[in-house]
Amino acid sequence: MNLRYRDERAAPIAGKEVRTGLEGPGLSVSQKILYCISTVGGQYLLSRLQSFSAFRRWGDSEQRPLARRAWGLVQHAEGLYRAVSFFNLLLFLYGGRYKTIVERILKARLVYGSPNMNRAVSFEYMNRQLVWNEFSEMLLLLLPLLNSSSVKKFLLPFSKDKSASSSGDEANCPICISSPSIPFVALPCQHRYCYYCIRTRCAVTSSYRCARCNEAVVAIQRQGSS
Repeated sequence: MNLRYRDERAAPIAGKEVRTGLEGPGLSVSQKILYCISTVGGQYLLSRLQSFSAFRRWGDSEQRPLARRAWGLVQHAEGLYRAVSFFNLLLFLYGGRYKTIVERILKARLVYGSPNMNRAVSFEYMNRQLVWNEFSEMLLLLLPLLNSSSVKKFLLPFSKDKSASSSGDEANCPICISSPSIPFVALPCQHRYCYYCIRTRCAVTSSYRCARCNEAVVAIQRQGSS
């Protein structure tokens, strides 16, 4: 992106020395270390502190006063950090110098690395990402509205005739696609199932429909019993 960090403490401020805004040394080793610790380590410690305090329930009224006081300090510190970040954002929009608090404290400013650079940007990946994002959002919106039983019932007339299916498929359980160890039949359609398969489906769904004929299962009965 033709960007680099410049140490504003050592950069020339005004005069003829500054011609393009690119002059000035980069960050020192100490600035780089502090930047890494503050951005990576600071966010990690904050997230761990929030999860630990929420897990220990420091904010509950039954906790000790010290825990409640620590919870209050964490909340106040988070609120103060958000307020300072918002104020720094306003300053960045006005002056365009430091986009984060860490950069402002360390005096690290993003500048161009080279005055002349051809930016050959390929939008192919971005277009694929946008298409996939819109497609996934459409699926997340439509899939909860679809009823699998209604879709199967709608597609049932377009499927093959039941007589075309093999006898081996009819003998297998349509849920686990294996030979039933404890064969039970669904009533009134008389299709074979494993006991545990049909029992769990009926327990989860009060109006379970047969996986073969889409008929409502009223009861189950062991195969061969009257």
